[in-house]
Amino acid sequence: MKTDHVTTLEINGMQFHAFIGILPEEKAEGVDLVIDFKGRYFSKKAVKSDDISDAVDVRSICEIVSQEVAKPCKLLETLSDRIVRAVYHSYPVFYAIKVKVAKLNPGLCGAHCWSATASLGWDNENSDL
Repeated sequence: MKTDHVTTLEINGMQFHAFIGILPEEKAEGVDLVIDFKGRYFSKKAVKSDDISDAVDVRSICEIVSQEVAKPCKLLETLSDRIVRAVYHSYPVFYAIKVKVAKLNPGLCGAHCWSATASLGWDNENSDL
C-alpha cells in the first residue's frame, strides 16, 4: 500500500474569553470565542518513529492559539492571521493551515445570532508568510 503520509490535524472547539472587537463593551468586558484549527503536513517520519518529537504536538498548537488570543485586537481576521503565522513559525512542516474564529453572541443589529465567524486559510503554494 502506497501512502504519502499526509496528516490533517484538526483541533475543534477551543474556547476562550478574549478582548477582541470594536465596541467599547467588547474591549472592556471581553467576548467568548470558539476557535477551530486545521493543518496539513507530511507525517511519514512521525508515522514510522511513533515519536512526538517527529510530529506536531497538539498541546503546543493549543498553547500558541491561547497566546495569540491573549493579545487584544479589533478584528477576527487579525486574530486568525496571527494564529496562522504563529503556528507556521513554530511548525514550518505545515503546508496548509486554516483557522476559524467564531465570536459567540455578537449582538449584530439587535438580532440574536449564535456567532460571527472569520475563516482564514493559507497554503504555501499560493501565498507567503
